[in-house]
Amino acid sequence: MTTFQLVLIGFGAVLVLGVVLYNWMQERRYRQEVNRLFTPLEGVAAIERPTPIEPETERIEPHIQFDAADDQADPLPAFESHDEGAVQDEPPPAVIAEARSEPGLATEPEAPHASPTQAMPAQVAVEFEPESTLDRETEYIARLRFSQPAIAPAAALIELMRRIGKPVRIMGQREDGEWEPVAGPSRISYAALELGLQLVDRSGAVASGQLEAFCRALYNFAAEQGGAVSCPDKYAALERAAALDSFCIEVDVLIGLNIVAPDARPFLMSEVHRCASEAGLALQADGTYALRNEAGRVLYALANQAAEPFQPNAVGATTHGITLLFDVPTVPEGLTVFGHVAEVAMRLSKSLGGRLVDDNGKLVTQESLQKIRQRLAEAYASMGARGIPAGGERANRLFV
Repeated sequence: MTTFQLVLIGFGAVLVLGVVLYNWMQERRYRQEVNRLFTPLEGVAAIERPTPIEPETERIEPHIQFDAADDQADPLPAFESHDEGAVQDEPPPAVIAEARSEPGLATEPEAPHASPTQAMPAQVAVEFEPESTLDRETEYIARLRFSQPAIAPAAALIELMRRIGKPVRIMGQREDGEWEPVAGPSRISYAALELGLQLVDRSGAVASGQLEAFCRALYNFAAEQGGAVSCPDKYAALERAAALDSFCIEVDVLIGLNIVAPDARPFLMSEVHRCASEAGLALQADGTYALRNEAGRVLYALANQAAEPFQPNAVGATTHGITLLFDVPTVPEGLTVFGHVAEVAMRLSKSLGGRLVDDNGKLVTQESLQKIRQRLAEAYASMGARGIPAGGERANRLFV
């Protein structure tokens, strides 16, 4: 080996070592910057997000459609005695901020420095049995018990809770001991309030920052009104939220049956209107058609595949495709309703002279519809076993 070759080898080794050292220094600098930006507020315990659920992942699956004709494909995803902590007289610094634009997230501003005489009330996890009709399985329930029955400014509390980024229900205990919903300004004296922060919705599971903001807001409110706050263990709530969210992802499916027009002959919107009306669907304010039950709940809808809404009165208006939409977890008696959806889809395709296809353009047959129905039966059985029947009160809160 010549001297020139040895020099080249040495130069290459030094170059590789320099690149590795440079990358290590860059990574160390970035980590320091991330730690600086995302350091938890002083005095707030950091609660790590349970795995495998990502902390800020948005769960919205409203447009999953079935490959109805592929025998190898699955149309649906695989279905396989305590003391309440008293609040001190001095109110703690406010920590509630406007939620970021992404759904399901809440931020906290930097807390101002508190003086030694202005101590933050201790947020100790206190387990208790809720007395109201709030749902412990799907909500994180906290309690505020007043020192004596009081007319609390409910509107201000509701506004604080609105900023959390997840639905919050409030129940008030009257002086006679009965509980009732608190949804706005009230002149009724309450001995206690119970607040339920929803653990899961279609934007995902509740985040640790949202739980912190929820409890801090309640402590701030109690400090002003006078009372004792009980907040259960937040980490246990995050675990429940992650498990519940994972289950909801499995069953949160929207069935779409597409009817497409021949290339040379698009559907007249006036004909779509006639056929939809004959099937019992009514035109909605948003330009779609829908079938509602006696309670006014949408069972399924008919949407234009183009961006514009249906315009039945527009002379000569056409469309190249329409889609029947069926929201699996929110419809009661889902199997019966799906049978009606399939029947209407077949009838519309025949009346309009179109083809009934899945999202991949494959023809939908009676056999493929039967496979979808079987998967739906499994999904509904799973929801029932979990205590979340489709179209029930729990489902309507979770899948929004």
